[in-house]
Amino acid sequence: MAAAIVVAYGGSTWWTGSKVRSIYETALDEMPKQTALVRVTERKYERSFFGAVSTVTLEIGCAADAATAPAVAQAPAKPAEGEEPEEEEDRDETEAKPSKPLRITIRDTIRHGPIAGGTLAAATIDSELVLDIKAQAEAEKLFGKAKPLTAFTKVNFDGSYAIDMAVAPAKFTEEGKGQLAWQGAQAHIEVNAGRTKARYDMTMPGLDFNDAAKGVQMKMGKLTAKADMDNSAGWFLATGKTEGRLEAFELSATKGLAGGTDADAPAGAHKPVKVLLQNIDLTGEASIKDGLYASDATLKGQGKIGETSIDKFEMASGARRIHAAGYKKLADAYLQSSAAAGCGKSSKATQAAMKALADQLAPDLKAMAKYSPEFGLDKMVVEIGGKRGEVSYTAGMVGVTDEDLQAPGMALLMKRGVLKANARLPVQWLEQIAATGAESGQTPPPEMVAGLVEQGEEKGFVKRDGEHVTGQIEFSEGSLKVNGKPLTELGK
Repeated sequence: MAAAIVVAYGGSTWWTGSKVRSIYETALDEMPKQTALVRVTERKYERSFFGAVSTVTLEIGCAADAATAPAVAQAPAKPAEGEEPEEEEDRDETEAKPSKPLRITIRDTIRHGPIAGGTLAAATIDSELVLDIKAQAEAEKLFGKAKPLTAFTKVNFDGSYAIDMAVAPAKFTEEGKGQLAWQGAQAHIEVNAGRTKARYDMTMPGLDFNDAAKGVQMKMGKLTAKADMDNSAGWFLATGKTEGRLEAFELSATKGLAGGTDADAPAGAHKPVKVLLQNIDLTGEASIKDGLYASDATLKGQGKIGETSIDKFEMASGARRIHAAGYKKLADAYLQSSAAAGCGKSSKATQAAMKALADQLAPDLKAMAKYSPEFGLDKMVVEIGGKRGEVSYTAGMVGVTDEDLQAPGMALLMKRGVLKANARLPVQWLEQIAATGAESGQTPPPEMVAGLVEQGEEKGFVKRDGEHVTGQIEFSEGSLKVNGKPLTELGK
């Protein structure tokens, strides 16, 4: 009986070990297919009966041959006698190099199930970064003796898994210059067996940063986020719900946004700045129905800019009727093109790659217009001192036919493109903006605002609605209207 149990357990261990290795092989094989900016440069899987050790080195960024290609500057050809010398435009062949790729090595220590690491599972995995002596010394300046990144993964028997990940707190101080104190981050991630669905919860307790030389101080409070996503159509088309909350964000620049050294900064750039945002909530939702992708996101909060309290701010944006298959094709083509992502050996090569990619994808992009896509800022609302201002815009394509698709892109846009924008602002705000700008001579004095609004109303550019000024712009069917009137009729 005991021998049978041992044989059964051994068989289970061997099966779980094979399953875990298969998961690794599949994931690593698929990774480079997603984007040209991530590559697996080294992979080693050392398996024993009760476990394994996987060591993987990832290269992130432009490929080494593009990043390290020598700069070549060719002297312009000497013009023949009587010929005009060529213009020196685009003699930018000093070949701005892409940044050197980042290399990360991750070591996973795997324990095979069915009893893995004291728990019932197909496997458990402890992950950590592998640092050389130089990198370890640099890491200790930030993280001390703590491991910068650790993760524990539990692999279930059906192939699904859950990861608990942590980034250690970091602290860095440079005498007389400033300091950084980050309280780390934690995340819990659950992924289904087909890696098509994922749920996560993330927490970042806070961050403090100050630059004494420039007089800049930034504080970020606790940030939490969670999501329940379905990425079966690809990460760019992930659907589901996302929620996030930032308790507070504070920025103080005692010497202004230009710091204390930029003598050429525009007037007002050295004026002290103080921004406080609180109780910031972010929600997002995306879906695919009948092959069309739609997404909506909302950001809400309150705060203070200088001495002005913002009782409420809210932004809602969205995209609708985006042809999912066409969008995925565009996204995949871009991600798989390293040159288009800025990895060309020269600026000219990158521009040429971008143009070639744009020409290649133009038919697919135009075809998406048949579905009447639309995106925009559905509303941006700000409330200050009982006054409320609101701005919105949407842009899209409407009524595109197969015949329209034969026209050049710009002609199609002019014929079927639609843009709508609306604004409703308190006159008092315009006076306050004028008062602030008048100090630097950038705006007329506030006492002139009422007269300018009146002139704008007479010419039809704006409308007065009690304490507010409103305006509407609409471009459709190739013509532009302001407040419902063609632009050519305004001012008459």
